[in-house]
Amino acid sequence: MSDKSILTRRGFIGASSAAAGLAATTRLSAQAGAGVGGKATGPFILTTWDFGPGANEEGWPIIAAGGSALDAVEKAINYVELLPDEYWVGYGGVPNEVGETTLDATILWGPTHDWGGVGCLKRVKRAISVARKVMEETQHTLIVGDDATRFAARMGFAETSLTNVRSQTRWEEWAAKGEPTDAFNPEPIGTPDGLPGHDTVGTIAVDADGNLSVGCSTNGREFKIPGRVGDSPIPGAGSYGDQEVGGAVATGNGDVMMRFLPCYHAVELMRHGMPPQLACEAAIKRITDRGYQFGGGMAAIGMDGRHGGAQAGWETEGFSYSVRDASGNVKVPVV
Repeated sequence: MSDKSILTRRGFIGASSAAAGLAATTRLSAQAGAGVGGKATGPFILTTWDFGPGANEEGWPIIAAGGSALDAVEKAINYVELLPDEYWVGYGGVPNEVGETTLDATILWGPTHDWGGVGCLKRVKRAISVARKVMEETQHTLIVGDDATRFAARMGFAETSLTNVRSQTRWEEWAAKGEPTDAFNPEPIGTPDGLPGHDTVGTIAVDADGNLSVGCSTNGREFKIPGRVGDSPIPGAGSYGDQEVGGAVATGNGDVMMRFLPCYHAVELMRHGMPPQLACEAAIKRITDRGYQFGGGMAAIGMDGRHGGAQAGWETEGFSYSVRDASGNVKVPVV
């Protein structure tokens, strides 16, 4: 769907027309000053990590032409899910303990605050699109495992292998060592988690009608125990949004981060006037204050277009997010 309003059997209806935009320099500044407030200044789209600029360029034309933020988020994340050389998202991604790639994803439609998600989805590409079907076609919020695959097939998605040469080779090399998965290691309290960077894709968009959508998709943790579901499909953990406030997305050690619902925390802080930069920092600090030494990052953007991010344990990982609006596509490093 690409109309300015969204109408399905669940009654999605587009919100009112957008308010006048702020100056591009204001929207594209990661500010730590005044709190979030005011009307939506879309269209704009934010996506995490180095694939953010490319993902934004996929989603931007939709909202630039007056289409829905929901379509833009799905399109941007599909772009990353189908990248042939992306190891942490979608096809060809990290295998679990038995060599199988499984996917987690979720998507939010702001005007109705409706969610759809899939966890441990097997043998189906474009997990974010399956999550959207959960949201639009059912009253459920989350479907997992083989049942998520059956649901996807019911919705017309093809079953196919998610393994490619890289993911198969990586698993074979690891399995040959005979080492147990690091999921059995002690909790990373007082010692770093030692996990490699996790390039979960998180996208937030606001369209010209002032409608918010937020989504994220990932393969999760490398060599995870079969059946494991991370933070990405859990509302408030891997992503969150509120039509009156804005959205936040997270990436990193989901087994730790989901315990604190950092995206929900950040959005609620923004609701009470804290700017996105400080809100992300506070959400990350709540986790580190409990002694966790983990790798993770967040990005958030308000309905007024101001944005910011924070990270822990990733001083050398190069975590970033990118924001695209009418003035261009700007990549923002998070230090």
